[in-house]
Amino acid sequence: MKFPSLTLVALAGMLISAHALPEPLSKPEISTSQAEADVEEIIPSINATEHGLSPRGTLKLMCYTTATEKWAADGRVPIREDGKNYDLKGKNLYDVAGKFCYEKNGYKFSKNGGYTSQKYWFKNALKTFPLPFVPVTVNIVNADFRAGTVNAKFCADMMVKVISGCTAKGRPSRFDHFIGGEVQDSSGWTYAVLCDEGYCMKL
Repeated sequence: MKFPSLTLVALAGMLISAHALPEPLSKPEISTSQAEADVEEIIPSINATEHGLSPRGTLKLMCYTTATEKWAADGRVPIREDGKNYDLKGKNLYDVAGKFCYEKNGYKFSKNGGYTSQKYWFKNALKTFPLPFVPVTVNIVNADFRAGTVNAKFCADMMVKVISGCTAKGRPSRFDHFIGGEVQDSSGWTYAVLCDEGYCMKL
């Protein structure tokens, strides 16, 4: 999805002048496999038993690249949660992902699959991005139709793997220039941090 240039300019002007975030935008179907993976690293599974979960086997870390992404967020500067009027001053991307996980603790997936997600606005870190803020979605996707319950600690561990793994030396993201990634386990649950708006993707 591409916005006309005049619309983008007007929207950016509104954001800057009013220091307000835009109204929620239409969301395309979530796809945590939207990007080519710069990294397809197999990493050891954490102990799922201690979290009351079935063992999930090995984990595959995938870091998105500039080949498909045209956005970047400064992980040090979250602005606020989408639709909420409080700010996230003093927090960072790790804090926001952890907040998501603990708020989703106990969320139940059925064998019908599905996802649960939340959008947060971060400071833009890409010069060519048309807005001063970037919508960053944190989500869990049950793509392989495995029933289960979200465990906050397990989820938070997975989000740490995504963020730290994709910002490690030699990886496509830096903490102040984060372009997304995901980790998927053998059960088919995927934990991701991404921009899933059409204008964030190179189509």
